[in-house]
Amino acid sequence: MNFPLNPSVLLVMAIPLLGIIYLFANRLKSGTIDPMEKWHDLDILQGILTHSLPANIGEIMEKVNIEQNEQSIGGAATFIQTAEPPQDVKLTGKVVLLLHGAAFTSQTWVDEVPTIATLAALGNKVIAIDLPGFGKTKDEVEDKGSYLSEVIDVLTPNVRPVIVTPSLSGSFIIPLLEKSPEKISAWVPVAPINTEKGRDFFPQLDIPTLIIYGELDEDLGVRSRDDLLLIPTSTKPQVLPGAKHPAYLDQPDLWHQILYNFISALPDSEP
Repeated sequence: MNFPLNPSVLLVMAIPLLGIIYLFANRLKSGTIDPMEKWHDLDILQGILTHSLPANIGEIMEKVNIEQNEQSIGGAATFIQTAEPPQDVKLTGKVVLLLHGAAFTSQTWVDEVPTIATLAALGNKVIAIDLPGFGKTKDEVEDKGSYLSEVIDVLTPNVRPVIVTPSLSGSFIIPLLEKSPEKISAWVPVAPINTEKGRDFFPQLDIPTLIIYGELDEDLGVRSRDDLLLIPTSTKPQVLPGAKHPAYLDQPDLWHQILYNFISALPDSEP
């Protein structure tokens, strides 16, 4: 049986539908739809990783050129290593800023675990620095949060970086997050120090946060994990099997794979 279509009825039905589409589009534009849906459930222990590293990642890494320079930032002559993706690699538009622990420098991400070359080969711009008082950055600074804020302003003014902060570098990122969390697009804390200083404001953060530590890091790894879980937008803790405090050294392939999955799932960075 055929019924005639009444234009008035169709119009009445269409108006609510158009309203829903409009609200959904504006929520996407404003960012009120949770952008963490793609990465929040990453879990290496359960095998919930979408991407494997490309089979030819080694060949691409050989094309990565790491440039070194020194620049005065926050009163410290800062040693910087930077890498752009090779010409034939699709750009992600993301910037990754690598800090380091007390026993390490930016060179750790070159010689001991090739994170600079790996992430650049995957399409990201990568910046690594020697923190004040370490490696080739001889000067020290008093206000570590302000220094890191200026590092971001100077080295990546147009793109909010994904920042990786192992161990000692927690003393730089925690004060920055307290005052200026909008400076970064995402955070990868690897058993950082000073997380107890963030307990009061961590619950208010809405930064995508990938918690990583080593299975054998039963001290700082566990203590920092408990604090970082106060962040509503954190992942489940990602425990690298058989890894000690600098977990990335013991599980470099797994470290790079989970970074790849996390960064790939993040929304596009904006200034």
